[in-house]
Amino acid sequence: MFEFFNLPVDGLLGFSAKMFVFLVGLAALIFVHELGHFLAARWVGVIVEKFSIGFGPKIVGYKSGDTEYMLAAIPLGGYVKMKGEELEENSDREEGSFAAAPPKHRLLIAFAGPLFNILFSIGIYFFVYLAGAPNLAPVVGSIKDGSPAQVAQLQAGDKITAIEGKEIRFWEDLQEVVHHSPGKTLNFSIERGASLRLDIPVTPVAEEITDLFGDKESVGLIGISPLVHDVTYVKKGSSADKAGIQTGDKILSVDNVEIKGWGDLKPAAVDKPGQELTFRVQRGPTELILKVTPELKSVPDPENEGQKIEIGEIGIAMSGTIEEEVYGPVGAFQRSLKETWRMIALIGISLQKMIFGSVPADSIGGPILIFQIYGEQAEQGFSELIRLTALLSINLGLLNLLPIPVLDGGHILFFLIEMLKGRPVSEKNQERAQQVGIFMLISLMVFAFYNDIIRLIT
Repeated sequence: MFEFFNLPVDGLLGFSAKMFVFLVGLAALIFVHELGHFLAARWVGVIVEKFSIGFGPKIVGYKSGDTEYMLAAIPLGGYVKMKGEELEENSDREEGSFAAAPPKHRLLIAFAGPLFNILFSIGIYFFVYLAGAPNLAPVVGSIKDGSPAQVAQLQAGDKITAIEGKEIRFWEDLQEVVHHSPGKTLNFSIERGASLRLDIPVTPVAEEITDLFGDKESVGLIGISPLVHDVTYVKKGSSADKAGIQTGDKILSVDNVEIKGWGDLKPAAVDKPGQELTFRVQRGPTELILKVTPELKSVPDPENEGQKIEIGEIGIAMSGTIEEEVYGPVGAFQRSLKETWRMIALIGISLQKMIFGSVPADSIGGPILIFQIYGEQAEQGFSELIRLTALLSINLGLLNLLPIPVLDGGHILFFLIEMLKGRPVSEKNQERAQQVGIFMLISLMVFAFYNDIIRLIT
């Protein structure tokens, strides 16, 4: 019933097709956001004069009742225009005007847009997990020398099915248990090969790792990485494409070095730009020998800011054994809430660190970066594409809740002040705050476009 979720969105994915996918995704996010404002306004009795997807000159539109519905020329936003909303209209206290609505109703209208973005993401994740989302299986790949896993005699290819009797379905389940159990001996249930079942005690050791934001944290580790050698993406025109590597191939070895994950591929191939390498590849029941010459590419050095290093680009993405994470309606809803909350927390931390300078400013991206990511995710499949849409929807909702004048969060702040003081913020102060807000947003947009262009150049 839901098999289309896993179909690749390829074929005509040239520039025009990627642009179409990008614009459709962007329009969906804008529509959902403005729909929240629209429905909330109608619910509390405020007349909506215009509902627009896009800014600038009207392309098409029609009027129904009090509302004109429009599609405008600049697709980088949208708006809902309510009666009596503009500052110069605030003297108009007629019934049905925004200005005449009590502050709690105006606050609800402002909050509804971001809220609908969050609800939209929950809906997307619900259907994703109802249909089945690909997730990494807990199959052991590389094992670190001297690690608890090696001491316990775990082997590459072992599948961890349970820890302390708790079912382990995916690699992230394994990580969660191990990270929270430093120094505690855990009983691992293992599948080795087709028929062997083992129970092996493993004691994670406390080690310091670096998280997504570069912060250090101490977690339990056992010294394993997932078995990753399945090719999931081949970049057109890359050295891998020219050599004949295809999506679905398994990379078994490079110059007789066994490949169990990216940690093995890096010294075997990525660190050897310009050298002809022998890839042993499994395609279905057949093993192939292919010659691949990684292309020389200069990239930022992760250990030395401002420096460049040379690597060999192969042009592939790899994954481990993938299993479908699928639930019934109740389970899919619970999982969608969990995933949405996880993304809210992640984006919230990112925004906090960006504001306080912990995240470098050059990581900020604009429409060009989003367009590029949309195109890449479309090539990965429809499931990945709509999961990206869910992530961007959460991002849009949270950004709009920032207390910056012009954004929804700025309006909410004004309405909260009005509810506390018993009178609205003066029009003069609102105008000044909005001018500051507009300046901040324009500056941010210019900076994001600058970063996008620099990425394209480099």
